[in-house]
Amino acid sequence: MEIKNRKSFNNLIKSLTKEILDEEDLDEITGTSGTPGYNTPRAFGKMDKKRKKNIEKQTGYKFVNEALDEKDLKQISKLIRVVVGDIIRDIWLKRTAWNK
Repeated sequence: MEIKNRKSFNNLIKSLTKEILDEEDLDEITGTSGTPGYNTPRAFGKMDKKRKKNIEKQTGYKFVNEALDEKDLKQISKLIRVVVGDIIRDIWLKRTAWNK
């Protein structure tokens, strides 16, 4: 197959990738591929809108906002209380069993 330009090359890569990934169910993907943090010095820095758009256009993926809101924090706090309570109850039950 002859590749005439960059656009046709990108389309070829996308079609081949889609063909491979159709066999597996893929919900998320990461672009870091296990790269150590020191190789990505601006990985978590702020980006301007133009740079984000350019990256989204090149990769075909969208940036997501993963900020926690008040509802999430309440749910996490509740879950922590339940788990810690279960741990304390288990310790108390084992401790009382040892004293018998």
